[in-house]
Amino acid sequence: MIHKSLGVAVVLLMGILGAGESLAAPTYGAQSSGASSALFYINSTSWADIHYRVNNGGQVNVRMTLVGSQNQYTVTGLTSGSVVTYNFTYWDAACNCAFDTATATYTHGSSSPPDAGTGTPDAGSGTPDAGTGTPDAGTGGPTGSAVPLFNSTTPLEPALVENTSTAIITHVGERVRDRHARESQFQAYDHFLGKYFVNRTFYVDIIDEVAKGGSQITVNMHTVYPHDGTNFRAFFRGLNTVAEYFHNGTFTRVNDYLYTASVNYNAKEGRAIRVGDRMEIEIGVFLKQPVDGRFNYYSGAWLYIVGQGGIVPFEGVGSTLDSFPLPETAWAGGRTTQNYPYSNEPAERFMQMALNLAPVNTQTFVEGRRIHHTDFGTGAHSEADNPVFTEQANKLGNSYIARSCVACHVNNGRGLPPATNTTLTNLVVKVGKLSGSTNVSDPQLGAKLQPRSVSGTPEADVKITSWTTTNGTFSDGTAYQLRKPVYAFSNVIPTNYSARMTPQLVGLGLLEAVPESAIFALADPNDANGDGISGRMSTVVDPQTGQTRMGRFGWKASLARVRHQVADALNGDMGVTTSVYRSLDCGSSQQGCTGTSTELSDADLDKLVRYISLLGVNARRNLNDTQAQRGETLFQSAGCSKCHTASLPTSPYHPNSELRSQTIRPYTDLLLHDMGSGLADNLPEGTASGSEWRTAPLWSIGWTAGVSGGEAYLHDGRARNLSEAILWHGGEGEASKQSFVRMSAADRDALIKFLQSL
Repeated sequence: MIHKSLGVAVVLLMGILGAGESLAAPTYGAQSSGASSALFYINSTSWADIHYRVNNGGQVNVRMTLVGSQNQYTVTGLTSGSVVTYNFTYWDAACNCAFDTATATYTHGSSSPPDAGTGTPDAGSGTPDAGTGTPDAGTGGPTGSAVPLFNSTTPLEPALVENTSTAIITHVGERVRDRHARESQFQAYDHFLGKYFVNRTFYVDIIDEVAKGGSQITVNMHTVYPHDGTNFRAFFRGLNTVAEYFHNGTFTRVNDYLYTASVNYNAKEGRAIRVGDRMEIEIGVFLKQPVDGRFNYYSGAWLYIVGQGGIVPFEGVGSTLDSFPLPETAWAGGRTTQNYPYSNEPAERFMQMALNLAPVNTQTFVEGRRIHHTDFGTGAHSEADNPVFTEQANKLGNSYIARSCVACHVNNGRGLPPATNTTLTNLVVKVGKLSGSTNVSDPQLGAKLQPRSVSGTPEADVKITSWTTTNGTFSDGTAYQLRKPVYAFSNVIPTNYSARMTPQLVGLGLLEAVPESAIFALADPNDANGDGISGRMSTVVDPQTGQTRMGRFGWKASLARVRHQVADALNGDMGVTTSVYRSLDCGSSQQGCTGTSTELSDADLDKLVRYISLLGVNARRNLNDTQAQRGETLFQSAGCSKCHTASLPTSPYHPNSELRSQTIRPYTDLLLHDMGSGLADNLPEGTASGSEWRTAPLWSIGWTAGVSGGEAYLHDGRARNLSEAILWHGGEGEASKQSFVRMSAADRDALIKFLQSL
């Protein structure tokens, strides 16, 4: 590391919010500013966005320029009679939230007064509950009976990119790292070091004046702990080592929590910085000593394209692995997508921050991760060199499945079936009893079988005792074998049950952000188009509001939000209560299983939810591999894409800026489909029958073996590889399965190669 002091220019980015500012009713409007232009304005001293359409064309969304106490934006290219419909989103520091104004209309060349109104916020009034109001037109279309989670009244966290008159400003957070991004020999870049949640995060503002005709880029670093001589590196070199940069400097201290550096020369090209330059950034962190634990670290590697704004995922090209932007077809998780990895740590790939992590969520992410790795009995962390979390100790329920989140979600990946005749750990068995056609909790077990207890005899136990096998043959004569688990219960034998394997955790926040209207548009419950696919939207009751929501999460789409999914797992898997589910999972006949409480605070639940929601998604690989490309064509021709929808949009109204307005590629329609008797269980759940399952997302599926240490697919882990997973498809998936069966061995291999690239 370089550890020296250099004189650099200091450019400070002023705070986003003004202290005590209240923007409950700002004045806003529009007025002609020329024969072909109009000035749109809103009186607010924080940020504001304008959303407008000219003559009912496509909507344009722009961050406005703050001039004094007014945000302004000029729309050009107008002619007399042009009609502009518009509204503003603005930040109100009084409630620390964003509002939308009502939609207004401006007609160019008319004599109407320029002021459009006093700006009373529409239906929002700062209420943080997302989606209690009627969805407005911006949600994109009908949603059936489901009330959208988010709409234009949802308070929004600050945008990650600001477009001002003098600079494009990008905000992004990061954590400390052990080694450099391209050092495969150490395998020490993606992993988390001891005490990672204590004073070891920071965020930067990349102030790009070149984008506006200026000559320099300033990087301001905001820390949670004082630094001393932290390095600033830019423009990757990689000629002598894989950690070499052309520009090497040191941040100048502004105060204990703010440091600044700047660069105006592209030493890689031997000239001034230009728009379009690829500027990779790395930071060498030096914490001010004395400090508890290690003081010197590295950071992640960011690729910033001058003049564009935002961090982009990169791939290493050539012998030096120089950083070039990945094609957007590889951005599986939109802007959350990870860089291609070069540190040889496959087991760590599902535990990374979103690449575009917001400053407001950077420290929260690592604190949420700490909770995820904490034993709720002892408070111990699952990784060495981390202190006991005494605040979380002794919250483990008397009956439980696992003692921590990570005990089931190992490496945040898919679970693997346990050895035969061992108590299940990362395989939850849901139980129930039918009352007519409705499933109710098992009177002796509740909704989940919990095979472990802190004291006394566990309520029951379940094990896989064996696997039944069936043999089949592809059309080319190649043999295959499928297997299915056989379960044995002790103490209590449930009437109805369904085993559920631990799913991977990446991408859940993005799936929450998909607007209901996008899924409703894909639904065809009566197979009106006659293609044999009749996916339908799951509807569930919101446990917090009582409203009807679209089900998204769980094998049968039984939960609407990441928060609900996390709270359900805390309750049923670990016996930890929250404000979402205050009563433990108890059957009506169980003894000593009563009462309500809130053991995990809302603040800690929020940290855990943000951690899981903001895990980065891995980029699609092998884009230029001809075999994978052929596999993609076969995937479509076999009809797989009728359910495994390649791309979906995310809502502009999700609270988290990392997740808003993205194009993601999860390969799911989030709908329920009848998959036939072979995969059916005898436990209906919500509106889903025993044979109906939500389309499983396929993104990052190619990382399963590396992350989980083996492969297991489908709801109970019966499929040992992707070929077996396809061969279990029946019902609405039968035709696609038969297409796969009829393929040649080369075509089957190509299809699997495509899936592994995701």
